[in-house]
Amino acid sequence: MQLISWVPLGRWNRQPCCPTGLEQLGRGTLEVGEALGLLAFLILPLLFWWGSHRGLRWAMWLSIAAYSIWLGLQLWTWWPPYLFGASEHWAEVYERAFAHSTPILPRWGDHLPPDAMHLVLQVLLVGVVTSGIWALLRRPTSQVPRGST
Repeated sequence: MQLISWVPLGRWNRQPCCPTGLEQLGRGTLEVGEALGLLAFLILPLLFWWGSHRGLRWAMWLSIAAYSIWLGLQLWTWWPPYLFGASEHWAEVYERAFAHSTPILPRWGDHLPPDAMHLVLQVLLVGVVTSGIWALLRRPTSQVPRGST
């Protein structure tokens, strides 16, 4: 997510409404909130790693829960407008922010597909949530390492 938020990748993440972090930094328009957003996204993998390292399954579950919420928001935002047709408001947002990015799925009528960037993000989030849950359910508590390195 941070790669596509910070590094200009052409049509992959072209959003005329929303320049990348590096573009904003170069123009001197980067706001503190944007930079803090980077930290927010780094917290989740660090929380999972820390929980795994210290044997704190609750921290690992918390990380997976946050990723699950993010995945749910992605699915809720993108798939109903594609499957059932977009509202007038979503069509305006889509035209302003996503119409110029790379498509993978076809567009028909008012059925607006997720752009490739968000589709790949959703696939990766499914992988993160699935593998995280699998790792937590597979490993008994007694095998989770405790203490330091």
